[in-house]
Amino acid sequence: MLPTRVLLSKKTWDRLQYLQTQTKLTPNITARIAIAMALRDIRSATINHSKPEQTHPINRDVLFGEHDRVYEAMIKQFCYQQNIEADIQTVIRSLVDNGLHKLGHLRKFSDLQTIFR
Repeated sequence: MLPTRVLLSKKTWDRLQYLQTQTKLTPNITARIAIAMALRDIRSATINHSKPEQTHPINRDVLFGEHDRVYEAMIKQFCYQQNIEADIQTVIRSLVDNGLHKLGHLRKFSDLQTIFR
């Protein structure tokens, strides 16, 4: 089951806020896209087991919205396929970080069209 609150690193949260200034997408929507991007290419998705010193909490309902069950199923499938037994917080945080790395080229909203091709 997904945690009630997901603790993202401050660095990740700052990156999400920066992307909001560039694309006008809220951090929760950008985080959803980042998770989807990380799950899309599972070969390069890695789990970072280190705990961030500073965190920013985001509620599950805000992060996943009405699609929380879908994200939960995708994350569980990812963990099963990759034989990952890490804490779900760690997995979610790592997926957001991996996906944000893939979104690093975004400078404006129209750049999103390159992702969905």
